[in-house]
Amino acid sequence: MPHALHDVLADLAPLDGAFSPIVRLGKSPASSLSLAGISSDSARRLMADAILDEPGGDEKLAAAYLIGTVSWSLCEPLAGLALRGLWLEGAKPDAISLSQRFAHWEEDGEKGVSLAFDLNINESAIVFADLPATQGFAATLEQLHQPLIQTLHRISGLSQAALWRLVSDSMASAFLEQGTAIGQAESAIDHARMILRDRRSKLCNKQTGFEWITLPEAPDIGDWMRVRGGCCRYYTAPADDVDYCTTCVLRSAGSRRERYRDYLRRTKTLGNDEVFQS
Repeated sequence: MPHALHDVLADLAPLDGAFSPIVRLGKSPASSLSLAGISSDSARRLMADAILDEPGGDEKLAAAYLIGTVSWSLCEPLAGLALRGLWLEGAKPDAISLSQRFAHWEEDGEKGVSLAFDLNINESAIVFADLPATQGFAATLEQLHQPLIQTLHRISGLSQAALWRLVSDSMASAFLEQGTAIGQAESAIDHARMILRDRRSKLCNKQTGFEWITLPEAPDIGDWMRVRGGCCRYYTAPADDVDYCTTCVLRSAGSRRERYRDYLRRTKTLGNDEVFQS
């Protein structure tokens, strides 16, 4: 298994630029944070770092940003491993640790620095199955996030249900992005939906889902949109120009679709009808 894990990890491509976690195998570095034992003081420090771009944000905003960042850092590689035949099935408390860093970003003429995490996986403390096993994957993902969610709930007041919805969103997005990367988007969506609709799981969320969006003027141009079920609370940020993101749970379905179609027009077409070839 260690050899197989090493080989599959080497095949994972970063999906989110500087925010994609670098995954290393072996015992946790002394400077890393145990995912199972982040103290209240450490969580408060990380929360402050999570809202560097939103100065003045409250503790609930900081907690939402932090769990979103942590859960994406876990789910992106774990979903990629699953879709390549290594399904997370069990993990001891020391299976995964986090290494904090700051990622520089630039988009639409704006730029900044935001919190990101790399992962260290202890192969001797983690178990994978070689057949699709969404129930075991979800249960272990819950186990990994549970201590941090309890801590964030205690110190921020944000409900555990709200925090779990953000983890569900990260999981769904990770399966979609990893599935798309290997040409298996529909299969990946099916796996994610099984977790999202399993009432026994804390990751169950009827609002999180997937929708195929096409352009009315070019029906052959389309892509999958992950619809959020959790709220990152960006709308509470003390800024003058706060706007909901395209897939925000607070937007109407029609608004999400129209904004996603605008995204498709920008990224999938040249001029009016020439499709990018990749």
